[in-house]
Amino acid sequence: MSLKSSVLQHPVNKVMLIFPPITVPRFMEKVCCLPIGIAYLGAVLRDRYEVYLLDAVVEGHHLERKVAPHKFQYGLDSDMIMKSIRSFEPDVVGVSCLFSHQFPVVAELVKKVKEWNPETITITGGTHPTFLPERCLNEEALDYILMGEAEESFPALLRAIETGNGQENIDGLAFRMDDRQVIHPKTSWIKDLDLLPFPALDLLPLRKYFNINMPANYFFKSPRNIPITTSRGCPCHCNFCSSTNYWGNHYRTRSAENVLAELEHLKTVYDIEEVQFEDDNLTCDIKRAKAIFRGMIERGLNLSWNMPNGVMINTLADRELLRLMKESGCYEVTLAFESGDQWVLDNIVNKPLNLESARAIVRNVKKEDIDTHAYFIIGFPGEKLAQIKNTITYLRSLDLDRFLIFFFNPAPGTPLFQECIDRGLIRDEYQTEENHYLISAISDQDWTPELLDKMIWREYYRFTFLYIFRRPWKFFCKYVRRRLRQDAIKTFFHELVENVYRFSK
Repeated sequence: MSLKSSVLQHPVNKVMLIFPPITVPRFMEKVCCLPIGIAYLGAVLRDRYEVYLLDAVVEGHHLERKVAPHKFQYGLDSDMIMKSIRSFEPDVVGVSCLFSHQFPVVAELVKKVKEWNPETITITGGTHPTFLPERCLNEEALDYILMGEAEESFPALLRAIETGNGQENIDGLAFRMDDRQVIHPKTSWIKDLDLLPFPALDLLPLRKYFNINMPANYFFKSPRNIPITTSRGCPCHCNFCSSTNYWGNHYRTRSAENVLAELEHLKTVYDIEEVQFEDDNLTCDIKRAKAIFRGMIERGLNLSWNMPNGVMINTLADRELLRLMKESGCYEVTLAFESGDQWVLDNIVNKPLNLESARAIVRNVKKEDIDTHAYFIIGFPGEKLAQIKNTITYLRSLDLDRFLIFFFNPAPGTPLFQECIDRGLIRDEYQTEENHYLISAISDQDWTPELLDKMIWREYYRFTFLYIFRRPWKFFCKYVRRRLRQDAIKTFFHELVENVYRFSK
């Protein structure tokens, strides 16, 4: 397709939305999360178009391919996806690019789509193309990029394609025309999230998700679990996080009544027994959060739930909120500390959190018999080795049920991404597609990625050894049961071999 042809009139009857396969380090376990993004888009498009949702991960979760010495990819490959495309014969193919490491797959797929039928319109969206539209548009087989949330802009784009005009009026759209790139920055966001239809779950194979049962944080109470989002954005402006920028730099919520209506819908229509709230900050609006949890109790929904993306720790100082969380079915909270060094939090991360106050909050969460899971990040630019050790010491003091330590990696759309460029830690052409939060991309002053890698794994092994003896029954319920899964056992041995090699170096 020529550069001009992306603005020509083109009939649209069938739309296919694809969540592509995932590439991860070989010591990571595979996950299988229902892709809420394309489920929402399917819901807003289905009244006007014939829509087909294809999640390459759930359809090919058992399929693995080595793509680098220490990385593998799982899910349907591009040839398998093309088989479905040829069968459905869509007029428009949209491919999600939630993670930077998915873009090479997106690029390969849109090339094959154009080889099959040059008239098929190709579109992508997600965090990676939202913050790097110029780079992504260098892929000539890609016609359009929808930046940020697309429930309004996607239908507008399809109407413009059908009529042959109007692209210049679509907010957050990037495309090529007359041998140049046209990028309309994202400036408007959906004001009333209650107006959105519930995600089109019936267009996805729910039973396959239940059978695979590997949600975002690997842990669950019931295999009949499903992700749900009740808000978009975050009021904080942490320097490492692109989510706030992606959602328009302001926090928007669905009403408690709208959330409860969806929970009842999930319960009655799909017999869901557990939900995983994927909000960036579920309890940010404490009054709204309490209304949701009270409603879950009063309506007798009997749902287990957790929050794998993390929560604003300060909000959990409210003891009534904690009690309502427990009574409504909360069995675990994910505490997003980021760092265990106060100076790093204040001066590098820009996170409004007092670590001493947070320590007391963790104790109160435990008093409600809610498990504690925490996220930490090490290797920030400008962070000293002593400060990284402070984080390790701090997390040990919390007596957590589990934790994850991530490497900092510069994400496009964040202040620290630009700082890394300015300091020469990465170059302008830095390949964000190689980003992964379990592999560091930078070195700084008195530490190296190899040193931090050893520190992290030693801490994991130390924690696991102590946890077995302190809480043997909980260890069995949370870890051994999961490890008994065939794919998890395989990952465990990969992990073991990988780390014996690491520590022997």
